[in-house]
Amino acid sequence: MFRRHRTNLFAIALLAIISVAVGSAFTAANTFGAHAGNQLGYGTQNVSGAQVTSMHYTLHSDGVTVDTVTFVALGDLTQGVPTEHGFVGFTVGGTPGPTVDCGTGVYDGTTATTFTCDVTSLAQDVATIQATDIAVSN
Repeated sequence: MFRRHRTNLFAIALLAIISVAVGSAFTAANTFGAHAGNQLGYGTQNVSGAQVTSMHYTLHSDGVTVDTVTFVALGDLTQGVPTEHGFVGFTVGGTPGPTVDCGTGVYDGTTATTFTCDVTSLAQDVATIQATDIAVSN
């Protein structure tokens, strides 16, 4: 009786793992991991041109505006010709706002490229941000 229960539990766990693996195989290249970072606004990110795995915000000392957005994208995004640049902006009031050019990222030599973006010129009040908009292109 216990053996059959254990076998059924194992089968259910195996099926769940396979479902996750198959679902992951069909995702698009322009994705954002579900637990990728500490999102502002409503926790929405719009990503284009990369698979972002993490994101971090640094707030200004007043806690009202964002100073930097750092994001990590899978792969070596430093080898393109011309070189890939990261871009970050914020959606406010349902409308994407201006973006800043983050420049080229830094490849870690194994799996990912990190972009650190100075967004102080956007002077965006944290309370108004509905989404963080990220693009990587050349």
